Amino acid sequence: MRVIYFWIRATLDWQDEEAFWAQVPPGLKPRVELWNSTFNMPFHIFRHRVRQIAALNHSRVGGNVAWAEWDEIPSGARVVPVDDDDWFAPDVGQVLEREWGSFSGIFWPATWLGIPLGLGHGIYTVRRAVLPFTPPFRTCNTNNYGLVKADGTKPLLETNRFATEWFDGPGRERVKPVAQRLSVVNRTLGSRSALLPRRRPGELTRSRLLRRLRRYRWLYRRRRLHGMPAWSRPYLTMMAELMDELEPRA
Repeated sequence: MRVIYFWIRATLDWQDEEAFWAQVPPGLKPRVELWNSTFNMPFHIFRHRVRQIAALNHSRVGGNVAWAEWDEIPSGARVVPVDDDDWFAPDVGQVLEREWGSFSGIFWPATWLGIPLGLGHGIYTVRRAVLPFTPPFRTCNTNNYGLVKADGTKPLLETNRFATEWFDGPGRERVKPVAQRLSVVNRTLGSRSALLPRRRPGELTRSRLLRRLRRYRWLYRRRRLHGMPAWSRPYLTMMAELMDELEPRA
């Protein structure tokens, strides 16, 4: 039985505040400062708590899997890219071992957990919910695909846009789709894409953060009942409890 390697992409040190501030990208720093002036829980502590929830989920993944750094993964191994807040089904290892076979890549339906980042994204989200056959925006998202490690595959595993171009183009006949929902993208209130969106990056304010807090509290409570894989419910509960702890500063 071949090992399936889960590779956590580059992340920040959420535990050590000094190390965290030394690693924060310049463009993100003002958003972190806004967060810290808005909420009672510092940004790095919040992200550490999110990471702990994901780490608990990762510890429950069964099968012949390993969580490894890139240089620890041998050439020819099967690799699934992961962000440090992603969740996976407990049987993802067994399913991928059964389904991967001799294919160069594999992918499954992406499951997103978060609030829309704008009007267009909101319309698309509603359309996907009402019309499930609506095609996904991208074949490959944060954590719904894997590739055999070889020369040239690291950029595809680092960036889902590049992976999608390959999966939909040159690799079309060499990848296998799987119907099961094996992962969840947990795009939190503190995700970089939420704090520093590519479009209209200058519009984040204290009042907008507080509105998003209310929406996220509603989201995690509602999603425990509707629309998410059953295996994700314990982590939804933990996220709901974390959001309840996050309070505005006076």
